[in-house]
Amino acid sequence: MSDDRARQRALGVAALLATLFCFSFGSTLIKLSETPGVTVAFWRLLLCSGIWVLILRIAEHRWPTREGFRAALVPGIAFGLNLTFFFVGVTRTTVAAAEFTGALTPFVVVPMAAIVLRERTRLGPLSFGLLSLTGLAIVLFNAPDSGEFSWEGVAWIGGATLLWATYLITSRRLRQQRSVVDVMTHMTPIATAVTLPISLILFPGTIDDVTWRSVVFISILAVLTGTVAHGLMVYAQQAIPIGVISTMQVSQPALAVTWSVVFLGSTVAGIQIAGMALVIAGLVAVTYFTRRAA
Repeated sequence: MSDDRARQRALGVAALLATLFCFSFGSTLIKLSETPGVTVAFWRLLLCSGIWVLILRIAEHRWPTREGFRAALVPGIAFGLNLTFFFVGVTRTTVAAAEFTGALTPFVVVPMAAIVLRERTRLGPLSFGLLSLTGLAIVLFNAPDSGEFSWEGVAWIGGATLLWATYLITSRRLRQQRSVVDVMTHMTPIATAVTLPISLILFPGTIDDVTWRSVVFISILAVLTGTVAHGLMVYAQQAIPIGVISTMQVSQPALAVTWSVVFLGSTVAGIQIAGMALVIAGLVAVTYFTRRAA
């Protein structure tokens, strides 16, 4: 391997690690804001909308287009609903429950892609999902009796998981044909527009429930998870194999739980750690055998 290639891969791994750091911090930042989840979702998306328009103007020397918004309509709706559901769920249950429930997305995406996109998919590797489901059950049913865990929150996260899978399926062609800047610039305002009526109708009186503390953490969320992480992931995808990325990404929920313990003082039972290990083991197995069969 040439020195330039080795350097590029090293930078790619560094970019991926930074991406995982940004995304894994999201749940903890939402809780640290001490603000209703739907409020955080709306203002975070609104702020990101402005940031991405600015990036598009600087990077590609153009403004958003009507055709771009039309192409991003369905994925944007799914994206906005996903973020809203996830942010609400995180504020109503533990980070461990939220992150490890959301980690099961691959077990939803693969069969959905087979049905919706008519992809030829080997479903055999999905049998490892039983291992992950067992681990998730251990995590959920052994949550510490601190009052933070709730099944309502888990239900919101379950909905977010289905919506994230829907976003991944509906945006596949869009992401293949357009730059990440173009996609995010057109999709984020649509997601913001979706979040607003949910806030006004289902959570009346919360849209302006914003403090200076909220502003700080919403701004950090917008920059880290809404902007920087996407750019770093694009660079990582260009520098290192997708198999490496997929395998390393399964560590994100564990990192998220670590941040919650450090910054929120969350408690994790020993048996929950064993359950988390099972979830990750199942995800690694699915990733490995799926790519091997490809």
